Amino acid sequence: MQAVSEALRKGQSGIRFSQAYADLGFRSHIHGDIKVDLDQQIDRKLKRFMGDAAAYNYLAMEEAVSNSGLTQEQISDLRTGLVMGAGRIACKYC
Repeated sequence: MQAVSEALRKGQSGIRFSQAYADLGFRSHIHGDIKVDLDQQIDRKLKRFMGDAAAYNYLAMEEAVSNSGLTQEQISDLRTGLVMGAGRIACKYC
């Protein structure tokens, strides 16, 4: 998060040319590559059925909950929920 904050302050974008996208014939050849080792960040038993999109959503959810100031009781409340989305299939084995 620190690296992202510093880049934003300096006006540096994380969007880059993707040779892989060009080679695949995609109309857009740019992307924002996320530099996170998902295997290091998420327990393997929890991650085993997650695609990358779901794993990134999970990490974002963990950070949002941590920053929310909610108590454990509020987090566990049945009325507390999460809305997430993914632009592609988020499950490896669905």
